[in-house]
Amino acid sequence: MTSQIDVWLFGLDRALDEMCHLERWLSPDERDRAARFVRARDRLRFTAARGMLRRILGAEVDRDPASLGFAYNAHGKPTLAGDAGPHFNLSHSGALAALGIGRSVPFGLDIEQIVQIEAGVAEISFSPAERSALAVYGGAEWLACFYRCWTRKEAVIKALGLGLAQPLDAFDVTLGPSEEPRLLRLAGAPEASSQWELFHFEPAAGYMGAVAVPAPGHSIVVRRWMP
Repeated sequence: MTSQIDVWLFGLDRALDEMCHLERWLSPDERDRAARFVRARDRLRFTAARGMLRRILGAEVDRDPASLGFAYNAHGKPTLAGDAGPHFNLSHSGALAALGIGRSVPFGLDIEQIVQIEAGVAEISFSPAERSALAVYGGAEWLACFYRCWTRKEAVIKALGLGLAQPLDAFDVTLGPSEEPRLLRLAGAPEASSQWELFHFEPAAGYMGAVAVPAPGHSIVVRRWMP
């Protein structure tokens, strides 16, 4: 049986009255983190992201959003504290956020707003095989391939739960426009390419996204959160 991962999309520029509700649900440490942002827009978007995370997860597990507690592994990956609840992963970029929720195994999710990027970023972020594959393309096609690769690598890193401890050149993903999203290689795990599933999606115009799952038999459904 296929296991479904729901990907909820929502904007981060919320109405003022809604922001008051979202902020009230935040924990003291989340409010402290929000307060550390220098720019007001960044502070408000962080508040919206955490508040909406609580709103959607609260609806999923039928609990008050303010009552949810989170535990974090050594690399910062969150789970619901003291709860065998669903696996989840939050990503946000620009004015958009995505929250993935699944029941079977931990997974990774990433979305990115497509902006112009220096070619040197690929040199320090991608594996040699990925850099060679990317070098075939130019212009707008190069940029799209860059973000396919970037979001898939971020999703894999999040699924592994290792954060910056995972070397970026220790695995390869596909990036071409006609290639199936796939994990091609993972150092130390020769069976990974046949076990992992990668999904590509475009959450909005000017954005790109990916989901990575370290097990077969999954599907994703992209939804837009409506109050």
